[in-house]
Formats: sequence, structure tokens, C-alpha cells
Amino acid sequence: MFDYITGRVASVSENKVVIDCNGVGFAVTASAFTCADCSRKTEVKMPVYLAVREDALELFGFGSESERDLFLSLINVSGVGPKLAISVLGGMEPKRLTAALASGDVALLSTIKGVGKKTAERIALELKGKISAEGADGEAVQTGDRAGPADEKAVLALVSLGYDRKEAEALVKKTAGPEMSTEDIVRAALRG
Repeated sequence: MFDYITGRVASVSENKVVIDCNGVGFAVTASAFTCADCSRKTEVKMPVYLAVREDALELFGFGSESERDLFLSLINVSGVGPKLAISVLGGMEPKRLTAALASGDVALLSTIKGVGKKTAERIALELKGKISAEGADGEAVQTGDRAGPADEKAVLALVSLGYDRKEAEALVKKTAGPEMSTEDIVRAALRG
């Protein structure tokens, strides 16, 4: 039904972007990487997917067409719904995620928050060989040397508390450790 939405970024929170499209605010659920990318922009053209349930309509947004394709592959896995698919997309750096899916790396997939061992096994079994690791290099979702999802979520949390984006990024870079959760990073940054 919807292919994309173009408009002004009205607000960004941890997993939601509100896009003002000619006076109508569309709340779009997105991965941590897409939200972090949108927080740096004023205008976006975002590919979307409309999930229709008995009790709700929900828009899911993506940083690129390839991220949406990966999302569609994930929701075709038995037991993986749109919200879990968004969690998987935001669970690790996109190149690493694509490589894990291509190789069927259950151990790495089960490190994503919300993905248990059985779900990771199911995802690995159903998507191994269907996802190309090389696909991550071309137009992969938000690639680059950006921080991990916990770091991005911590930056967004600090921005929502009133910090300037650059100041929040500097605080997170200074305080974040490799195994720290979002909450730990925010606490450390506030202690300063």
C-alpha cells in the first residue's frame, strides 16, 4: 500500500521517527541505526512497510531499500514478527548482521536482545544461503564506522534529556565501553 514517505523529521525517539508529511505526522517504527541516521537529518525519503493487524495499522521505516528487503526476509521466518525483525535490524552493525545471517551464525544472532537461542536457530536455518554477505557492502543499511546500537540509543537518550547532539556523541564516545548496555552508558555519561 505504501512504498515510502517523504517529509520533515518532526521528532526521533529510541525506535520511532515522526515524519511530518504536509501537516500529517506519521509515526514510523524503525531500527536504532535508522533512528540515529534520521536524528541527523531534517528531511527524509524513507522506504516503509505497513503492517496490518486486526487491532492496529503500524508503519515500519528503513534507512534503505536493502534494509527493507532484509526486514521482509526476517518477517517471513516462522515466529518472527515486525517488531522482532526491527529489533534484529537494530541489534548489531548491519554488515555484521548480514554476514551472520548469510553464514547462519546462531551464536552471534542469539546475542541480539530479544532473540533467544531457538529463534536464532530458526532464523539461521531459514535464511542461511538466502542472504548474500556481499549485499552488505553496496547499499547496506546505515553502514560505516558508526557506533553500535547501544551507543546510538544512549546518544538518543541524552538528546531526549536536553543535550545537544554533538555533546551527547562526545559524552558517549568518552564513557562507552565495549560490553556496556545503553543504560550503563547513559548513567556513566550523566555522572560525567
